[in-house]
Amino acid sequence: MSKAKLILSPAFYTDLKEIRHMYQQAFKSLYGKYQDRETNPYCESLESLQKKFKRPNNAFFFIIVKDKHIGLIRVVTDRKNSAARISPFLILPSYQGKGYAQLGLQLIEEQFPLIQTWYVDTIAEEPKLVHLYRKVGFQQLPDRETTINEHMHIIYFVKVRS
Repeated sequence: MSKAKLILSPAFYTDLKEIRHMYQQAFKSLYGKYQDRETNPYCESLESLQKKFKRPNNAFFFIIVKDKHIGLIRVVTDRKNSAARISPFLILPSYQGKGYAQLGLQLIEEQFPLIQTWYVDTIAEEPKLVHLYRKVGFQQLPDRETTINEHMHIIYFVKVRS
């Protein structure tokens, strides 16, 4: 798959209902599995998304293939634009397993050339998610884990550009 088939496009305030719908599609199975109402984007309200969208140093990008929104990345940068956190990152279920997540992460790094340090977190019990971040160069932060419930733990990753 070539990068030409996948593009990033900024999302706008008027896209928030679509973004919420994408959250619900992409994160429904994880919500069903872990019943995490506090941190799962599946449960995020439109009002919460509106507040996040208005924050400084915050951007949402659609991942687009053949004019279809197949995924979404939210990037929160520090004030110096030297570090950024990805949260959340999603590929809709029918497009998963096709390499789009790897390309989306590569493109978002290209979109922010000044960012030297990237952060992301994911569910420790989801090997495909952990593998994805390791595959694209993220390193797990040792001794950093958050327990959400007895079946779900969040682990943290960092990627420093050289």
